[in-house]
Amino acid sequence: MSEETEYLEFKGMKIDPVIFTQGFVPGCNISICGGQCCNWGVYMDRDFQPVIMEYENQIKDVMDEFQPRDSSLWFEKELEEDTDFPSGYAIGTELFVNNKGTTQCVFKDKRGYCSLQVMAVENGKHKWEIKPKYCIMYPITIIDEVLTVDNDHSERLDYCGVQHTENYTQTIFDAMTEEIKFILGEEGYNFLNEHYKKNYQKKYQIEIKIN
Repeated sequence: MSEETEYLEFKGMKIDPVIFTQGFVPGCNISICGGQCCNWGVYMDRDFQPVIMEYENQIKDVMDEFQPRDSSLWFEKELEEDTDFPSGYAIGTELFVNNKGTTQCVFKDKRGYCSLQVMAVENGKHKWEIKPKYCIMYPITIIDEVLTVDNDHSERLDYCGVQHTENYTQTIFDAMTEEIKFILGEEGYNFLNEHYKKNYQKKYQIEIKIN
């Protein structure tokens, strides 16, 4: 983001047009990356923690033998003030060292899957019902009330990261249809899609395929 960027706006949310031009991989593929983006945990709104804890026992049931089932080890003890979260405060998930010596989120299992998502699916719920918003959104994020690209996180990733453009086949916007609809709703997605088709789609699809 920069001061000169001309943002779109939808219902008070500013959108950085970089989501229409930056490339991304064909899709999330745990068999390739092992869910590397989950290794550092995530921040969520303080008030979302109780939503997760409503399903404490069901979450424990789907965890593997290496994940900490003691729920007192699931979240950081200190809150972070952050106006990008509705309550004004964020809380982070804790990390643990897995059986291979890798530090990762407590909710990431040995297959690279999110236990929160596994629990939801196995119990007949929407796959993202209790998944933190910023997990769903990656590689999109919200910084200073602007929907933009999470390059800070992306720089550390070995498959879909910004250092590996050789793996890119489409724009982030093309890749994130389901996620954008989940965050902004159909109306928000349609608003962005019209702008994308009018101003970016043909040009950036061609450029990424050539690269």
